[in-house]
Amino acid sequence: MLNPIIETQPNPYGFGHDWYLNVETTEGQKHFRLGQDVKVCSRMLGMTPKEVCDEIGSNDLRNEETRKNLGQFILNTLGICYEDEINNLQPWELSVD
Repeated sequence: MLNPIIETQPNPYGFGHDWYLNVETTEGQKHFRLGQDVKVCSRMLGMTPKEVCDEIGSNDLRNEETRKNLGQFILNTLGICYEDEINNLQPWELSVD
């Protein structure tokens, strides 16, 4: 069972948001700081933010369902499908910074 969700926080530079991927598994929670939103889209996903929004069907990251869809999309894009793959990752291993 993988239940991913993206959390966002304004970054300290005053523009953009930092993304955090939180994944619930049967063994507990794993937390990953991904990085600035635009960098995650381009470096990790190889897409523009608009293309990512088109893929997940919304750009409203205040909506929990949208954040869940984005988390699942990121895992799928990275090819992470199993709990042991998540559980073996260190918190910094998915960072784009």
